[in-house]
Amino acid sequence: MMYIAIPVAVSAFAAYGPVYLLLLNICWIPILLFVKRDFLTFTLSAFAAVSSYFFISSSIPEMADYSSDPIEFIWTDSVKFDGGKVKGFAKTSTGNRMYVTYEMQSEVEKNRFQLEHLPSYTFVAEGSIVDPLPASHPFSFDMRRYLQMNGATGVFEAVRLLESRKSTGPLTQLSDWRHQAKQHIQQAFPEPLRTEAEALLLGDRSGMDEDLSKAYRTLGITHLFAISGLHVGLMTYLLRLVLIRLSVRVETVDTLLIVLLPCYAVLAGGAPSVWRAVSVTVLLLLTASGKLNIRMDDALALSAIFFILLAPYVIFQPGFQLSYAAAIALVYSSGSLLQGKSALLTSFLVTSITQIALSPILLFHFYELSISSFFVNLLYVPLYSIIILPMNVLLFVSSLIVPPLASFLFMIYTPLRSWMGAVTEFLAALPFQLWTPGKPVPILASFSVVCILLFFITLERKWSWKRGILLLLLPATLIQGQPFLNPNISVTFLDVGQGDSIVIQMPYRKSVYVIDSGGRVSFGDKTWRTPEQPFEVGRKIVVPFLKGQGITKVDKLILTHADSDHIEGADELIEELRVKEIHIAPESDQQLTMESVVRLAMEYNIPIFPISEGMGWSDDDAQFLYLGPEKGEYMGNDSSLVLLMMVEGLSFLFTGDMEAEGENRLINRYGKANFQNVILKAGHHGSRTSSTENFIQFLLPELAIISAGRDNRYGHPHQEVMDTFQKYGIPVLSTAESGSITISIQHGDYAIETMH
Repeated sequence: MMYIAIPVAVSAFAAYGPVYLLLLNICWIPILLFVKRDFLTFTLSAFAAVSSYFFISSSIPEMADYSSDPIEFIWTDSVKFDGGKVKGFAKTSTGNRMYVTYEMQSEVEKNRFQLEHLPSYTFVAEGSIVDPLPASHPFSFDMRRYLQMNGATGVFEAVRLLESRKSTGPLTQLSDWRHQAKQHIQQAFPEPLRTEAEALLLGDRSGMDEDLSKAYRTLGITHLFAISGLHVGLMTYLLRLVLIRLSVRVETVDTLLIVLLPCYAVLAGGAPSVWRAVSVTVLLLLTASGKLNIRMDDALALSAIFFILLAPYVIFQPGFQLSYAAAIALVYSSGSLLQGKSALLTSFLVTSITQIALSPILLFHFYELSISSFFVNLLYVPLYSIIILPMNVLLFVSSLIVPPLASFLFMIYTPLRSWMGAVTEFLAALPFQLWTPGKPVPILASFSVVCILLFFITLERKWSWKRGILLLLLPATLIQGQPFLNPNISVTFLDVGQGDSIVIQMPYRKSVYVIDSGGRVSFGDKTWRTPEQPFEVGRKIVVPFLKGQGITKVDKLILTHADSDHIEGADELIEELRVKEIHIAPESDQQLTMESVVRLAMEYNIPIFPISEGMGWSDDDAQFLYLGPEKGEYMGNDSSLVLLMMVEGLSFLFTGDMEAEGENRLINRYGKANFQNVILKAGHHGSRTSSTENFIQFLLPELAIISAGRDNRYGHPHQEVMDTFQKYGIPVLSTAESGSITISIQHGDYAIETMH
């Protein structure tokens, strides 16, 4: 069956485009004809590839036009509140799947919505289809890709709700039960245990804070705190054991489980890993009952084929890819696992096999791997299997049936879990646990997959272990060395919305400099419209770009001045990467906005250097010189660090938010200097207070870059500035229109690449 499942998966990718991916199925010809020597399997595989391609192509929904007529929809359990907005995937009355957003009109309406379980209602709303925001850069969140991997045909922005009525049906009832279970956890469980219980019992990790998620990712144990094959297997085993001990007939127990497991998959949120585990378990239960005779690998293949044909978009979901790849790797490595002479060795082999098998997928989606997971899982898998999961099940059941017993168990388990949490935080804080080579180019990713397949063949056939190690080290070395082979200097103006962040990479990755880190300016006190978890520019845009490039060390973090839209993301950058030193404007560290940066710098032993005019450094053929500000009192925008980078007849002038007064001072000081061919980062996001005509006439840059947010409230860039650039024939690129902008320099020539 696997020889049919893989062509079906390839056809799903090809159906969404590009179609030439179908040619990958040619790789199966030598395997099927010369290895299996089975013409029937070859014929079935070819038929599956072609027929599934046409079937999936015809089933991809087209965008419907709801611009004039009201839309009727039911939100799924993914719906969430984000300040004054409610948003999430919804199923429309036409059967399409949409991402629906609605901005609530008042705090009263928000309170009313929060009291209800929205997925149990059918809504009718007026609104329109809106274009999803494009991705900032290749490694940031991409709404279009997110819609695709969830089978949604677009984003519907509801402006007015016309009607709401209670829905009916079995799926609605299951959704209501899930909501009631979540409410019970919120009311009955102590606060430190709620998030874990929701994740383990209901598959809801929305309440998990970023620090905890980061700790789990670092240790490589995130899979344990999501509903997966191990989770479903343990739950099935425990329930089966209890029912048999209660003298229920085995046949009755298996039949009951076959009915209940799909219901649990819905209750648990219906993630791909849940459905994979549930479907395979059901098939194995049918085999155990004598109603079906199927091998484990065939059960996995049938499960995959069924879900790909039912919902082809799941093929794009990391959870689907990771879940099936891990299961297949373990099934086909069963011979190696049987060689484990102890439970500890077997556990190590399981972790190692899954991590090695999943590494190309993890690098493609997340750009890094946990090294410590090979050993940490030896502790956490049994801890999870014996204590954490069974205890959460017991606490949930007892809190429903025997609350006094639950209270007693909470008294024991809560401090124990707090201690385990402290151990987790300690382990996650240890250095050098993550390998971050960045996102491999397609050819290296493909080479890595081939080498891993050959490694598993070597393992199963008991060939030389040296050959197996070489097969793993070769692609890993090439992927790690990929960035260090680039001879170009690259300057990337990141699209961070209304803010600044610039990344400079020197040839062969000798040095990396980051100028500002983006951020958001807050206005006034928090209101009911303020999101509980504000968007973190550093964590969501700047850090993913750096990690996607394989950057783990920043040689100099240059914070031009203390405005939030330039420095707010520095906290996440310091926490996630190794920063060697920080440059700041004189006395800017006394500003309130710099307080967290200074604190974190002290915590991580990062030196902070106040910089003034005349200071600088050299890096091979590139010269860096600060042209401002002068020493003295911090004056806000006009105290911005102004950095000149000169390389091979080309100059970059990074001006921060320098305004007219600072520009005039620079003209007076450097009026006779030759800045060569200048690329100017226009000051203050293209505001009329900067980029004055005298300054532009003095520099005559051959290109200007404006970093500004789309449809920003300030109207940047101002028309007066654009008119000035046009008057002197200076081309302008803006991150608001072009996304992130990268300029690559080699031998005095440069090339420009924009995100869109």
